[in-house]
Amino acid sequence: MFELLFLLLPVAALYGYFMGRSTSKQKRENDKNRQDSIYLKGFDYLLSNKQDKAVDKFIAYLNSIDQTYESSLALGNLFRQQGEVDKAISLHEKMSNDSSLDESERELAKIELIRDFLSAGLLDRAEKILSDVIDIPRLRKTAVMLLLSLYEKEQDFEKAIQIANHYSDYLDKNSYVQLSNYYCEVAKKFSLNADYKQSEEYLKRALVTDSKCVRALIEMAELKIKNNEYQEAIEYVKYASSADPESGPLCLVTLKKCFQNSADPNYRFALEDLVQRTNSADVIIEYVKCVEQNSGVDDALAHIQNIISAKPNLKLLSEYLELNSKKDPVTSHESILKIKSVFDAQIARNNRYVCKNCGFESRIQFYQCPSCRKWDSLKTKTGLDGD
Repeated sequence: MFELLFLLLPVAALYGYFMGRSTSKQKRENDKNRQDSIYLKGFDYLLSNKQDKAVDKFIAYLNSIDQTYESSLALGNLFRQQGEVDKAISLHEKMSNDSSLDESERELAKIELIRDFLSAGLLDRAEKILSDVIDIPRLRKTAVMLLLSLYEKEQDFEKAIQIANHYSDYLDKNSYVQLSNYYCEVAKKFSLNADYKQSEEYLKRALVTDSKCVRALIEMAELKIKNNEYQEAIEYVKYASSADPESGPLCLVTLKKCFQNSADPNYRFALEDLVQRTNSADVIIEYVKCVEQNSGVDDALAHIQNIISAKPNLKLLSEYLELNSKKDPVTSHESILKIKSVFDAQIARNNRYVCKNCGFESRIQFYQCPSCRKWDSLKTKTGLDGD
């Protein structure tokens, strides 16, 4: 009996070993399957445009796997995107001080920590780290852009200009668009204090930085109007409309201020020129009204009919109906105005501007998108229900 028992012991041990391996392998496979399921579910949410749920799933996935440097960095970024900035700061601080990591890895963790501080509004802490990081050549470009972002948040555009000029070798084309707007921001401050000479100086610097900066061109035109230099203002409006054909409505507002009398023949010529440059519905309507005032309804109708065939637009159709109502009998007049009121109601509901970067829409013009914070990205909406 004992001999049999001793013979069976190795068999039992071997069986236990294989069973243990099998159980451990099964557990690993179950964990892997669970992780894969979480990961795939995250992608499913992402494809379904449920980004918040997708991020939650990816966070759960990263928490469930053995942490690597890359996954830890990604986890911190996801925490920040979800608004859990405290968790992101804690994780990135730990990584930036981890002596077991390479120096380059600690430096990248510091960059993410700076982004955490900026997101949390802890600007002093972000600036303190940036003052060190900006001296590291391989991180300088990123550090410069983050420092510009920091000074934007503080509305300290003078400092932003100093940094941009000092590190100009690290700026790209989009950065020069930013810098031009920084000059415009400082110019606006001087203009509000009635220091028009300094305001003009900064607008000139804006145009040296970006000759196609519509904002600087329009604001320069506004300064010329304040000094009664109307012809120069008109020239700046022309430059603006040439730089950006989508700036028609903005140019029109300034152009109107250059003429005290809408019956002035030069006003009609200036509008006709602006129509050619921008093909803006707002400008076309103002031009047609000017034609009506000078040449009558029939001439105005002839002009707008030719335009509508090539540019279907609710604003133009509304203007066309209004001109027709002035010719038809009272019964037709009422029915035409009812149709016009439907068009006008739709026009009133529409946003006038859309950000080409993030899709944010607005009824008023912003030089910096309130959503994605990109400069000069809000453009006039075009098409049937736009300009």
